[in-house]
Amino acid sequence: MTKTRTTIFNGPKQLEVREVELPALGERQVLVKVKACALCTWEQRFYKGSASEDYPFRGGHEVSGEVVALGSRAKTDARPGDGASLAIMTRCGACDNCRRGMDNFCENDDGGKIPGLPWGPGGLSDYVIVEDYQLYKAAPPYDYAALALAEPVACVLRSVEAPALEKGDAVLVQGVGMMGLLHVQLLQLRGVRVLVSEPDAARRQKALEEGAIAAYNPMEEDGKQFVQDHTGGRGVKAVFFTAGGVPAIEAGIPLLAKRGWLCLYGSIHPKGPLTVDPNLIHYNELVITGTFSHTKSSFRQAVALLAQGQVNTAPFISERVAFPKVDYAFERAISPDTYRVVVEF
Repeated sequence: MTKTRTTIFNGPKQLEVREVELPALGERQVLVKVKACALCTWEQRFYKGSASEDYPFRGGHEVSGEVVALGSRAKTDARPGDGASLAIMTRCGACDNCRRGMDNFCENDDGGKIPGLPWGPGGLSDYVIVEDYQLYKAAPPYDYAALALAEPVACVLRSVEAPALEKGDAVLVQGVGMMGLLHVQLLQLRGVRVLVSEPDAARRQKALEEGAIAAYNPMEEDGKQFVQDHTGGRGVKAVFFTAGGVPAIEAGIPLLAKRGWLCLYGSIHPKGPLTVDPNLIHYNELVITGTFSHTKSSFRQAVALLAQGQVNTAPFISERVAFPKVDYAFERAISPDTYRVVVEF
């Protein structure tokens, strides 16, 4: 095996499926036949032209596949034929952040940038070579489309585990696209009651079907009154921001109970200034925090939850598209009527 087809983003809506040489397999590396790659909003921003990073770019980081070959010193119990999820982002283990247990801030995760050459995770390919620590063996039977979602599940796990919650607490999720729906599912594993803020009626209904106890339209309804009605006037113990921009964040803070947490899961595009009353934070002992990316620990947990069927991915997979129809796949992915489009190989 010396070549693979891979997807190059040359510019906005300029995708090229190119055959490239695979390097020799290193001692601590694993060759994987890609089976599924989900199209994340990060890659969607490259496709639309709103990403801040440079082209040319090799997209695809929500990936699963089948082990083909192992380097002579690869430290994994996986064997050829085993299914796995791939955590393609770098976690070097040697930098100060990795050694502090903050490997989501790995100082050496630069995407392998070489000026003038395509850079990026490269999961939209027939085959990929990964480091042994990036491969997470799954238990059969293998649902590769589901296993491709280990990365977003791992990220949301860190979000829902950030605040100090007790069973029976009420929380609010702002925005129920795919990441918001994952919050709804995973928060229920913590034993809390989930409320939802979402302008789109179909998505509110989907959240209710996934276990949210109530939902409201923040464009038409009084969020503070809604929350008070469902919490006995106390407010929610946590607000999880996944979408809605700065206005949603500013609207979420007054909904918090004493010692409540505002968890910023989603990034803001375009970003803007945030107006916060510092006395509201002071007198109510509020915590405002964020979570970014996954860690090795949260990724391991995500693969286990997916393999055990404790996370239902069926509501999130809107369409499956055969490689190399990547142009069509991205057009569907950026459509507001989809959650995740999965490219299958």
